[in-house]
Amino acid sequence: MPVLEDEGPPGPGPDDREGSVATAGGGPAQAPADGDGDGGRWRAFRRRAGRWTWVMPAALFCFVFAVDEVSPNGMTADSLRAIPTAVSMVYWRTISLDHLKGYLTLPGVDEVTSHGHVYPIFPWATSLFAVPWVVADAALHKLGFGAGPLALVRTGDDWDLQVISMAAVVAATSVVIFHLAVRVLSMAPMRRRRRWALGVALVFAFATPAWSTASRSMWEHGPSMLCLSVALLYALRAQAGQRGWTGMGVALGLAYTIRPTDALVVMALGLWVLIWYRKHLWKVVVGAAVPLTVFVAVNLATYHQVLPPYFSQGGQFSVSWTFLDALAANLVSPARGLLIFVPLVVLSVVGVVVQYRRGAMTPFWWAVAAVLPAHLIVISAFANWWAGDAFGPRFFTDLLPLFVLLALPAVDHLAEHRFERQALVVGLVCAALVWSLGVEVQGATLRSSWCWNAEPVNVDLHPNNVWNWADPQFARGIRAIVFGPDRGTELLRDGVQAVGCPVEPVRP
Repeated sequence: MPVLEDEGPPGPGPDDREGSVATAGGGPAQAPADGDGDGGRWRAFRRRAGRWTWVMPAALFCFVFAVDEVSPNGMTADSLRAIPTAVSMVYWRTISLDHLKGYLTLPGVDEVTSHGHVYPIFPWATSLFAVPWVVADAALHKLGFGAGPLALVRTGDDWDLQVISMAAVVAATSVVIFHLAVRVLSMAPMRRRRRWALGVALVFAFATPAWSTASRSMWEHGPSMLCLSVALLYALRAQAGQRGWTGMGVALGLAYTIRPTDALVVMALGLWVLIWYRKHLWKVVVGAAVPLTVFVAVNLATYHQVLPPYFSQGGQFSVSWTFLDALAANLVSPARGLLIFVPLVVLSVVGVVVQYRRGAMTPFWWAVAAVLPAHLIVISAFANWWAGDAFGPRFFTDLLPLFVLLALPAVDHLAEHRFERQALVVGLVCAALVWSLGVEVQGATLRSSWCWNAEPVNVDLHPNNVWNWADPQFARGIRAIVFGPDRGTELLRDGVQAVGCPVEPVRP
């Protein structure tokens, strides 16, 4: 999905003697005429600046991709059939698992049978993001390198294909976040804005579940994040008078095919367009119709219904006596609490306050902000509100681009003022950043952070264990490194699959 960079080369700041300050949209102010003495220097500056419009995002992509790819922890759970589905797409042009039925490990798990054929129960659109890597692996196998994707599926050892696929997705999302930050932040000169935008993208990549969850296996969350971040970028472009309505529609339509809870974002932004930009609504609808038409066509041809079973499980939602407990657990429990695992999200609330005080809370910002409490209510009403086997607040992972967008006015506010005037605030933000990074690095690298779900008790059988402050999941990896018992295998690549979880509890 293309991301159009329209900010232009960074305009020189007040102390950059080549020219004048960049405009608010990111493009430079009027350049010196070619006949001026500074014309040659201006053209040279533009050439240098033009390179940075792609060098910095490219470097960001490569760095995030490399770190995610080498991070050892594996979390294969709902993604058990993601690579086999991608292999079926490449080899047999179908999402049916019939051709692999005799080779799949744990037959019947994460599968549904329709009219005598076996299909994945989880959204098949996620597997599209693995197709390029399956094709590449198959090509390398023909050249004599590696066992090939079919062999990996037959042995159940396809996690490396999962993680390389999602490392690329998270890296691409980080680049989109960079462009979002460049567009929203208002600091000048542009080179300074880009540096701050790079910092925001790196924080997103490594101090949130983008690292500890989205990059660890083929959950739906990684592709969902990418689609939603692109939709937000196109929405910002469109309301600024640039082309983007159709692109926003495509991104939102694709997001829904990947993750049904993204319907909340689709509805919020859809209402925003309907009320405030009605004349452009048809462009959004046409854009969304492209992926949705393909989605429905495939579903009718396979599951013989418009929506696949995973999307039509309305019975999984039940507002009951557990709702308030789930609501609290999703916010502050030591195993699923968003505020415990990623305290940096408080900046999103601060960002809304800053934007409101500036008088800049436009309908777009209200629409984005409204999604977050609505999402919290929906996931807390879900029968499996603790997200099954997971590390931290997995169900919030999809909305990370929205959290980042809402936090940008707070980042702007911090950057605009002298840090010595707000030492306490800066100290708290830095502490939250260090804490968030420390928690996320455990989820991405240490085996015991994932084993918490299975030992000493299974979280699916005892969901109230998410409140176990004596053995908090956010500290399980560190405790295992310090106290054992199997600290030597904590950093083993895909260690849960390779050696399993410790048979003894972590002490003390």
